Amino acid sequence: MVQLAFGVWDDRAYDNRKCTAPSSPPRLSLEMFESFNKDNPASIFLSDRGFLVFDENASLLGALAQHMHKVAAASCGKCSPCRAAAPLIDKMLTELLAGKDIDHHLLLDLAQQMASTSLCGIGQTGALPLIAALTHFPESLTPGKMDTPVYTAITAPCIEACPGLVNIPRYIDYIRDGHDDLAANTVLRHYPLVGSCGRVCVRSCESACRRGWVDQPISIRNLKRYAADSALASGVLTPTSPKQSKTTRVAVVGAGPVGLSCAYHLLERGYPVDIFEAKAEAGGMIRYGIPIYRLPKDVLAEETSIVSAMNGRFFYNQKMGRDFSVDDLFAKGYQAIFIACGCAKGTYLGMEGEDTTLATYETGIAFLERVYEGVTNRNVPVLDGDTVVVGGGNVAMDCCRAAQRVSQGTVHLVYRRTEADAPCDPEEIKAAREEGVVFHFLCGQKELVLENGQITGLMVQDMERTAPDASGRRGVRPIPGSEHIIACRHVIAAIGQMTDTSMLTEQDGIERDRKGCIVINTAHETSRAGVFAGGDCTSGPRAKGASTMIMGMGQAYFAARSIDRYLSKEAVPFDARWRMSEWIAEGKLLNDGRMLAPKTLKKRVPLHELPAESRKNNFYEVEQTMSKEEAWAEASRCMRCYRVISVLTQKAIPGQPKAKEA
Repeated sequence: MVQLAFGVWDDRAYDNRKCTAPSSPPRLSLEMFESFNKDNPASIFLSDRGFLVFDENASLLGALAQHMHKVAAASCGKCSPCRAAAPLIDKMLTELLAGKDIDHHLLLDLAQQMASTSLCGIGQTGALPLIAALTHFPESLTPGKMDTPVYTAITAPCIEACPGLVNIPRYIDYIRDGHDDLAANTVLRHYPLVGSCGRVCVRSCESACRRGWVDQPISIRNLKRYAADSALASGVLTPTSPKQSKTTRVAVVGAGPVGLSCAYHLLERGYPVDIFEAKAEAGGMIRYGIPIYRLPKDVLAEETSIVSAMNGRFFYNQKMGRDFSVDDLFAKGYQAIFIACGCAKGTYLGMEGEDTTLATYETGIAFLERVYEGVTNRNVPVLDGDTVVVGGGNVAMDCCRAAQRVSQGTVHLVYRRTEADAPCDPEEIKAAREEGVVFHFLCGQKELVLENGQITGLMVQDMERTAPDASGRRGVRPIPGSEHIIACRHVIAAIGQMTDTSMLTEQDGIERDRKGCIVINTAHETSRAGVFAGGDCTSGPRAKGASTMIMGMGQAYFAARSIDRYLSKEAVPFDARWRMSEWIAEGKLLNDGRMLAPKTLKKRVPLHELPAESRKNNFYEVEQTMSKEEAWAEASRCMRCYRVISVLTQKAIPGQPKAKEA
């Protein structure tokens, strides 16, 4: 196990070099530093919290020199403390590393001024480990030479909260500077569905936004949407046209967000890619499961065309398990297969004696698909009488809001837990209430009420919360004698989704778990050589439905890299940036309670929406794109609370350049 030799963490110095009882920073497990990549422990770790030296023979000065070189290179140049000081500090450290005499007091003064007066996190945090070293261990800054490079990540709380690790402050900067095309293409580096994600992502980045400590989080998702819509309108949302430099062909099964993103990354790498889709159009659940009032399908069509423009070929109405098998794809010459079929089957409520053949009893997925087809074909279905939707996730919210648009009666939503426990986006509950949906929380379904073979109601029972268990979670239980009937004509079960187990057979040789999900390893490899998988078909649907889109697209990036290495007969790739992100999460390195850039109050720009009374009987998009002026105002609220984090390891990290020469 690695042991701390000396360092400074959270303003406290530690020196174990002559200590019989070594001490370590509290609330920080040093075990994570034992391995950055395989058999390659950290020698030195640098961050805004300080620095940690595990190997006394490693050059602290060299690590700091490389760290500050990256800081100087990342400086945007918009404020003089960082613009002027960072290059000077970089030069002075390089000279000191080469054995030249420099003014240590001037070096410390420059670093302190840079940290205390810079306007964003790069300047404010980049020099902090240097300040700590100069203050507490100046004698350890000795000249030397380094062969092993330092790996540096420049991140922020919002970036680490994003499953795709999108550089959010960068695209916000571009919007503020008037470069909407560069903003959109910053996101396009990570996935092709920029505008779609700008509409339906659940905004984990906003939950982490430090601006929320001042007033309200930055409207990150809506800024992404603004940039995407602007770029789509002007025709500049385009990736670099790749050349199909490779001859090995890849088949992608499923044209949902995960399949499209994996195909996108493979096409970028020069592979010929064919996408097989069971439906007549691409998009998967975000096409058929997310209503048009949330995600207009012309946006999705534009983004799908990006994959086509990169020479990706689509084959529609081709379902695995019905029209072809895994063996068939290999027989056609594909040398790798990526399966991303999602969880496209809905589940019923499982009540005693329920009849799933009833015409007015359907799953949420079936209902949403029926509505999509009806709106698209201008034959919108009509729900006569009242409707009850059961569930508390985003699919349930989509169902009740869609039902409200096509119902001739009242739409009710039944959920067995509290409103706070509902896994859906809270804004969806607010919007549904505005549109007239009636909510019944702490209310559980019990049985369908039938008359002459027709649904006339749903019997429900009031629930109460139980005492917290050992983990602190509170369950619910029925209240005896509280049964009552909600009169209705239609019941929609929106409590879950599952994979279509018919798509694979035992002959395919692909292991599945007890829920029918495909079993994969960390490289997204299945039990059959050459077959990879990702997305909901490997994990099942997650609690927050729309979050699976961005999570799945993050998985698609890794799967594409693994397929690339498999086809080129190399080892599974190591991604230093994602490994650093794992360290940041494991060590809770950003959970220091620090707000880097105090700001005056400046309220979040409100998003314009269609009035609730205007939403009845139509599927016009409810949320509206920001104006250029609004987007600039919102982007200007960003505090750019970047953090600069570096690691020096004992051996070279795969894929990293050589160390900077002194």
